[in-house]
Amino acid sequence: MNLVVAFDCDGTLIHGDATRRFLLLLRGPLGLLADCCRLAPQLLAWQLGRCSTAALKESLLNQALQAAPMHRRQAALRQLPAILVAQLRPQAKVRLRWHQQQGHRCLIVTASPEPLIAPLAHTLGVELIGTGCSDLLQVGPSSPLRLTTPNCKGAEKVRRLEQHLGVHPPSDQLEAYGDSRGDRELLQASARPHWRSFTDAPVPYPKSKAARWLLPLLALALLLAGLSGFLFTTSEARADLVTNSLRLIKWLPALYGVVALSYAGRYWRWRLLLGRLGIGSTDWPDFLGWLRGFALTATPAKLGELSRVQLLHEQLGYPRLPLVHVFVAERCADAAAVALLLMLLTPAQLLERLPVLSSTWLVGIALVICGAVVLTSRPGTGRWLAGRWQRWRHHLPSGALAHATIPAVLISVLLRATESLVLWLLVRFLAPAPITIPVAMAIYLLSGTAGMASSLPGGIGVNEAATVLLLGQQGLPTGIALQIAVLRRLITPWSMVALTAAVSVLPLPAGAQLRRDS
Repeated sequence: MNLVVAFDCDGTLIHGDATRRFLLLLRGPLGLLADCCRLAPQLLAWQLGRCSTAALKESLLNQALQAAPMHRRQAALRQLPAILVAQLRPQAKVRLRWHQQQGHRCLIVTASPEPLIAPLAHTLGVELIGTGCSDLLQVGPSSPLRLTTPNCKGAEKVRRLEQHLGVHPPSDQLEAYGDSRGDRELLQASARPHWRSFTDAPVPYPKSKAARWLLPLLALALLLAGLSGFLFTTSEARADLVTNSLRLIKWLPALYGVVALSYAGRYWRWRLLLGRLGIGSTDWPDFLGWLRGFALTATPAKLGELSRVQLLHEQLGYPRLPLVHVFVAERCADAAAVALLLMLLTPAQLLERLPVLSSTWLVGIALVICGAVVLTSRPGTGRWLAGRWQRWRHHLPSGALAHATIPAVLISVLLRATESLVLWLLVRFLAPAPITIPVAMAIYLLSGTAGMASSLPGGIGVNEAATVLLLGQQGLPTGIALQIAVLRRLITPWSMVALTAAVSVLPLPAGAQLRRDS
């Protein structure tokens, strides 16, 4: 039997998801958003595991097709093939051509509807096994779209391949390429699996890890630590805090709107840095993987956010080292933004903290510089430094990332200024007298810096104490200042820790939202 080579399509042969691209062509972003809103109950049921991916796919395609006029359907089907060809992964295309040159029998095995992938399969000269469906152009109120085969994912891929070939291919005669949980059975049926890989060496589907629950459990522990300050206050303080929290209910949309704007900016910065390295794209899996890193944002120096490095490497195949570089670049951008804002807002206080450059200081600095020059001028030292440089240069960030750090700093300045508005709004809503936005920014930055310097999770206790002290200097009563400090911390970061801990329990899709397991 000739070697059979099975390629998954979405996320493997092409970037992204063919069904999603078709829906965007058909309805546009706003139209697709409206369709998703109409199907919100079914989307929720799907997320909770009470609705199959096939049923959701059928409903969403039906909704979009029936809402689109005939000329729009025809245009979408006409434009899609060229878009998919442009989205082919270069490595996948090279590997496919190599197999064809060897005379291997190549197929696409995908969960996407066959009519969407058929032109691509024809262009590539491969056979196609996909999810069968009725004619997309004939869909209407009296003739809704129907899937004519089970959704081609998981074990169904192996069954459909056997049905197509007329025989179950021996494992040593099957080579498989896939990128998601929906390709697991196909990859496991092959003696030559390629999990997110196009090299000659086989890469098996990874074994499931119980560590998936570690992230939400750690986030829950951090959340409980954050709430402990509230739980162990006096009954009177808790009662006042609850009363003021109820007063804030009508203002929660404004407060969380500021938080949402801040995190949208953070994601913008993330994509800016990763985009300069040519890693990933702005899509749902990338956003979820990025968001999950904030489950451990309350760790000292935010080192817990490094969890997204391993998560995105395992789930989306992102290389680890560039992700670490991006993490460091984000922290440097944050530090530079805080320093710039503090220099603008509190220059006198910062200058007081700087040591006076006396003659002793100047002599010491001169000696250090001279010693460094003498050491580096020696031949042995120069060779040693050159060797170390050659050894470590590949670990250093690329020039493209360095150039992207400057706009990242500017974005970070905007982020810090935006986040301080939560404190300003709380004072405005709860305090007898408001404070100015620059003062709110200074208090936010100084208290945050104090909390980070404490090395405690989330700066718990220190951040709140610094906020109360600084608000007290603005004339706020200690009781109200304490309530504002606690409420600000509950709104951000602890509510984000809670949100991302909940999201972390759910499996991360390896492709677009529709393609949870294609």
